[in-house]
Amino acid sequence: VPGIYQIQPGETLPDLLRRAGGTASQAYLYGINFSRESTRQQQQANLDQAVRKMEAQISGQAAAATQNVTSPEAAQTLQARLASQRLSLDRLRSLRASGRIALELDPASPKLPSIALEDGDIINVPARPSFVSVFGAVLAETTFIHKPGHTVRDFLDRAGPTRDADLDAAMVIRSDGTVVANQAVRSWVGWGQRSFLSTPVHAGDSLFVPELLDKRTPYTVFIQGAKDWTQLFYQFGLGAAAVKTLRN
Repeated sequence: VPGIYQIQPGETLPDLLRRAGGTASQAYLYGINFSRESTRQQQQANLDQAVRKMEAQISGQAAAATQNVTSPEAAQTLQARLASQRLSLDRLRSLRASGRIALELDPASPKLPSIALEDGDIINVPARPSFVSVFGAVLAETTFIHKPGHTVRDFLDRAGPTRDADLDAAMVIRSDGTVVANQAVRSWVGWGQRSFLSTPVHAGDSLFVPELLDKRTPYTVFIQGAKDWTQLFYQFGLGAAAVKTLRN
């Protein structure tokens, strides 16, 4: 039964769901969204710090580049690049951390962890989705019908990576809030069953293929300052929609 519940002392996430009457038959427990206010505040602080760092980097680079401008053409190119970077900053400032905590559930048999609840916790149990999104540097940036057993390779074959696709940095954004990145292999081909291409894709997941960083597109300017793409999801509590906002 949806609603607002008063937490009982020592009550856990599974306890509350049972008290609410359990989950409906169409519930997608693997994709449950569990968010916490204290986590959101920390994630937002991390995001604000990243924005300030990027702003300082842009200011420093602009000052250094301005001193080396020797022609009107170079000045025009510099202004265009600075405008692009400022647009990225504006988009970053518009993002808000969600406070979501990734529960890392088993998609075949999801079992909720016994997390003690806090005041203000939000639990959203979605209905089972039927689609998988593929976006980024692909020819067909769209959603596809999910088919059990299909892998990253299957969806990439259908979407078609572009020539600017950074396949080594591709990742699957799971509907449970976790991320599977193509970091365990040295090449896109990989090694047998350990290949990223053979990674199963579950209903509600998103497959993201970034562009090569040396293209200096607006959204990659910020990503260069981060350790890796997964910072967007773990440190800042963002999801696929946030990456799309940065790219547009």
